[in-house]
Amino acid sequence: MAETIAPRTSVVIPTYNRAGIVGRAIQSVLAQSFHDWELVVVDDGSVDDTESVVASFEDARIQFIRHARNRGQSAARNIGIARARGDWVSFLDSDDEWDPDKLSWEAERIRLMADSVGLLYCGKRIREEKGRLLRVRMPTREGQVYQSLLAWDFIGSCSRVTVRREALVRTGGFDENLGNAEDWDLWLRIAKHYEVAAMRRCLLTRYFGSQQVTGSVRSICAGKERFLEKHGAEMPAKVRAKHLAALATMLMNYDTAKARAMAHETLQLDWRQPRLFAAILCSILGPSLYRFLFSAATRRFHSLYIGHAKI
Repeated sequence: MAETIAPRTSVVIPTYNRAGIVGRAIQSVLAQSFHDWELVVVDDGSVDDTESVVASFEDARIQFIRHARNRGQSAARNIGIARARGDWVSFLDSDDEWDPDKLSWEAERIRLMADSVGLLYCGKRIREEKGRLLRVRMPTREGQVYQSLLAWDFIGSCSRVTVRREALVRTGGFDENLGNAEDWDLWLRIAKHYEVAAMRRCLLTRYFGSQQVTGSVRSICAGKERFLEKHGAEMPAKVRAKHLAALATMLMNYDTAKARAMAHETLQLDWRQPRLFAAILCSILGPSLYRFLFSAATRRFHSLYIGHAKI
């Protein structure tokens, strides 16, 4: 009978060639003080020992699904969502771990929430793999946040998010055609129809190290362009200009003509773009020097993510 009763929370872990660290994420789910959960681990075509690592955890609440080929994180998460039976779905990346009371605190908050809330997110700490604390980020906004979320992704990583399954079904889950900002895209689509709740507790550790995939500037640009094609029309002129300016600055690393055309569009929307003007001036110095200056600036101001992306 216990196997026929749906759990309150479904946890989805997508993983790809993370045999060395996925066990830490799984163990953090098993260590939860809240026990009414199921775990769906989706192996996105790994060629390492991921399957045997997952199989080493003998718990009937764990499901394992394996893609025959790599299809990307969004496809893996969508498969997990399709298998989820809980009323709420929590996401956990395979290189992160939860605090033992994360699901307990969330269950208590969910018990008190209105049906109008579709997404709950918590605070996170970012550490190096060796343990040094780099940053702590706590939730800043809640309620009707759609307009604020158009301006910047203050929700961020999937591991801090728990979503009402009804909201995932209504919005269609993750967009598998977006290679970047697919999480932000989903949070926006949910926030358009539901309120967002903030759990003002730090319940997640994200590890930043050599095994974390940061991608390339080219892939970031491609994803950002598709993201703006989807959501740009909803953005106020100043917000759209800010995003276009950031995209143009990245594009100048390898497509100056396209970047300058985008810069022209940006300045028509809002001419107050000091960083964009600086990028245009630096681009005159040539692509090699521009890439050097861009890399130095991103490592200085965006050290955790884009600062480590390949150009």
